[in-house]
Parts: sequence; structure tokens; C-alpha cells
Amino acid sequence: MQTLSTAGLQPCTWYVTRYLATSQGRSAAKGTRRMPAPPLHARHVNLGTGVGFGSAPLSPTSPYAGGMFPVGADTLVLGIETSCDDTGAAVVSGDGRVLGEALASQVEIHGPWGGVVPNLAQEAHKEAIDGVIAAALSNAGVTAADLSAVAVTVGPGLSMCLRVGVVAAQNLCALHDKPIIPVHHMEAHALVARVAGGTEAVRFPFLALLVSGGHNQLILARGVGDYTILGSTLDDALGEAYDKT
Repeated sequence: MQTLSTAGLQPCTWYVTRYLATSQGRSAAKGTRRMPAPPLHARHVNLGTGVGFGSAPLSPTSPYAGGMFPVGADTLVLGIETSCDDTGAAVVSGDGRVLGEALASQVEIHGPWGGVVPNLAQEAHKEAIDGVIAAALSNAGVTAADLSAVAVTVGPGLSMCLRVGVVAAQNLCALHDKPIIPVHHMEAHALVARVAGGTEAVRFPFLALLVSGGHNQLILARGVGDYTILGSTLDDALGEAYDKT
């Protein structure tokens, strides 16, 4: 078993991970491999100038002490997801309400190939990302200027696809002077149960079975950023195996 703890970090109500895109992220455009999973825990990251995929910093400003992002019921966060074969975006309030969302599916693109083709997925993300973000904002009845922050998946996932979402988030944050929140894909899967079910219905500690494209894990979630990995697949993840059949 592997225990991962972030003792001393203040939990964030919207359950996001502060994992900056490191050298793994910066080299994302060089291949089609899946990015290795970043450490499955929150990290105390400065929301000031950071590293990433584009020319703009991960956050144009650092308005919050210690890199922690305060969240209240009126907080509006735009989430962007491009880790594999669908382009998704949603506006979520600080108390967990999904105010508006949009999704561009790639089923018809990859169906004839029997699995996800990374370069085709990247091209589809590039074509869809602006429209999906605009639709999510419109469906929520807000503008980018109304947002408190932008959250984006930084890994694990298909590196060239992740790049599309990160660059879009960077550009949006630079244009509107908003902080960016890098999100760990697997931690988001585990903690979304507390958004969907409610924090009172799904209390810590709880067990979470993560069945994803590249990672299968059974984890014990003791708190935000505090997990024990109880087990994982010995060879390949279910999503990877399914993709090959």
C-alpha cells in the first residue's frame, strides 16, 4: 500500500489539485504517449508565474496568499477537460452546482479505428475547444469576465490532447486576468462523488474504485489530498485493454 498525505494543507471546497505542469507537461507535444500520473495528492503551489505549454504563464497574477484559492458559494470556476477523446467544459459554483456545461464527442471519429487515435483526438480538440468553452459559459449565463478561476486537467492523459486544454486555459486566464487551477485527473474522478452526492452524503473516509483509460486504482480517501492506494492493475488498465479489443 502507498500512503499519500498533504498534512497541513488547507482543503479547498471545490476539491481541485494544485499540480503544475512540469517537464512532463512541457514535453507533451513531442509524442503521443500517455503522460505518467502526477503524484496523487494536492501540492501547495504558488499561483504566480508558472510553467506550462504556451507562452503565457499558468497564472498572470498571484492574488491569493500562499497559493491557496478561497472558495465560497458565489465562486464561479470554469473546468476544462481534454485528457482523451472528448472535449468538455463546465461552469461550477463554489457550492458544487453545475451551472452550465458542454461536450463535444469524438465517437464518430474514432469508431472506425476501434480505439482512440491520438493525433485525430488532438485535431478534434483544437477544432472544438473554443466552441465548447463558449457554449458552457452561455449555458451558465455568465461571461469569462465573471469567472473566479479556470480549472484544467493537466494529467494523466494523452499528452498532446492535454496540451489543447492547458493552452486554452492559459490564454483565457491571461486575457481576463484570472488564476488557473491545474487538476489531477484521477483525484478529480475520486472526489467528484462528493460533488454529485453532496459532502454530507459522501463523507471522509470513503473507498473509491477508479476505472479509467490508463489507470485502475482502489483508493482510500481520508481527506482532500490524503489517500492510500490499496491496489491497482498488475499489467494494463481496463480502458487500455478495452481500447485494444
